[in-house]
Amino acid sequence: MAVEYIRDVLKVDQVIGQEMSQVLVEGDVIVPESKPDIGKILDVGGTVVLNSKEVIQDRLMVEGEVRYNILYTGQEDDQLIDNLEAETGFTHYIEIPGAKPNMMSMLKWEVEHVEYEIVNSRKLNIKAVLHLDGRISSVVQLEVVQGFKDMPEVQVLKDGIEGISSREQGSSQAIVREDLELEDGLPSIQQILKKDAYVRLKEKQVADNRVTVRGDIHIKILYSCADENEPIQHISYDMPFAHSIDIMGAYQGMNCNENVWVQELFVEPREDINGELRILSIEAVIWAEAQVFEVERREVLVDAYCPGMVMEPKKRKIRLTRMVGEQEDQMLIKEVVAFPGTAPPGERVFHAEVKPIIAEQYVDDGKIIIDGVLVSNIIYRTGGASPVLTSLKEDIPFRHSIDMQDATEDMECMSRLMVEHVNCTLIAPDEVELRAVINAQVRVFSITEKEVILGVDVKEMEGSKDSGIYIYFVQPGDSLWSVAKKYNTTIDNILKFNHIEEPRILHTGDKLLIYKKLEVKL
Repeated sequence: MAVEYIRDVLKVDQVIGQEMSQVLVEGDVIVPESKPDIGKILDVGGTVVLNSKEVIQDRLMVEGEVRYNILYTGQEDDQLIDNLEAETGFTHYIEIPGAKPNMMSMLKWEVEHVEYEIVNSRKLNIKAVLHLDGRISSVVQLEVVQGFKDMPEVQVLKDGIEGISSREQGSSQAIVREDLELEDGLPSIQQILKKDAYVRLKEKQVADNRVTVRGDIHIKILYSCADENEPIQHISYDMPFAHSIDIMGAYQGMNCNENVWVQELFVEPREDINGELRILSIEAVIWAEAQVFEVERREVLVDAYCPGMVMEPKKRKIRLTRMVGEQEDQMLIKEVVAFPGTAPPGERVFHAEVKPIIAEQYVDDGKIIIDGVLVSNIIYRTGGASPVLTSLKEDIPFRHSIDMQDATEDMECMSRLMVEHVNCTLIAPDEVELRAVINAQVRVFSITEKEVILGVDVKEMEGSKDSGIYIYFVQPGDSLWSVAKKYNTTIDNILKFNHIEEPRILHTGDKLLIYKKLEVKL
């Protein structure tokens, strides 16, 4: 029979797919003529620079490069530290079925592992394993049933959901420059050995047709100097920035998801008024992308039936993601590292660097649990009559928990770990104490599935053959709605013949009297 509906348009943000992928990037590094031959490798670090990402049919295309910084000692002088910088480009496709051009994408990336082989004194072969996590989403527009015309006996069940009323995205680039003068007590610069930076966001704000982000670029610089006792110096510096991303259609009061990273970092030493290299000219190129959206909470029809009729709803399942909360926390990882038998005893530690790798993250009893490994590299000078510079690598497992009141086990979390400070002390010729302060940023999401009604098939029930008196014992998971629907009656009818107190909660084993005498005419 024909049914007239009351309809409404529902917009929901749907995750089309999320996939993790590993990429092996391999390349050769040739030592420039201006650099000495390789004697011993002290450290090889790699970072990913994302150049572009694009959603194509069933895939997310990612283009970028792995940039390497190599610290080594020369063959002719094992007390002198030098460095090499190199890069290897890559293009990778993450398979995400259902992805289509112009859908929105988010990507997380990191270098999981780097290994190298010295081919000869002028050539290195480097392999890097990258971890990519891509997510494609789209706003799905559905014409859903919200009610029925001229059918007063229809029983309806509604539920609250959060729908997206509008969403736009944008991205842009910015250059941040600043001069940094060395503090008194620090020796002058001979050579920049290593530079690294990451963005620490402090504030985001949505205004008319733009999103503004503010924060610090946390910069870490390693340089060599003429001090024989401390030939390597380390500087940490926070460079503030503010940047706006143009997004047509954005307006104040909207929510925002953002991602900001350092795409390029240039550090050039300059002379001060005394002719010494004590000023660092820093230029950082940052890339920012943002998605703005507005969440609207509304009631939608999720189930319906009609006593005396056979009603078969046509349903569609939708998946809803809601951010429960975000939090920032610091963790201190402290470990005494014993030298393996193959490592020569140390006389002095010059530098230590660590990188946190997340192995697993989950929610447990109101806490976000992060399990991972702290990959560390320690550069030190050996003792004895012929001291040399060498390095020690150690993987340190860690676990950290962060309290979040509304987090439950069925939720998902996303974490970002950033190194704030590292200190390494030689406590014995074959032992060091390593301390690392790590900043953790976490977001927790709840994911729920709802079924909305797109239409119904209705036909009349044969007479009233199911009329009668029934006794029903409540089963686990039962509700007044499910019992009323099961017996094709109404909740009011069940309440009429049973003593059920507010808030109308049924308990397993309760006995219900169900009386049915149906005479429905539509």
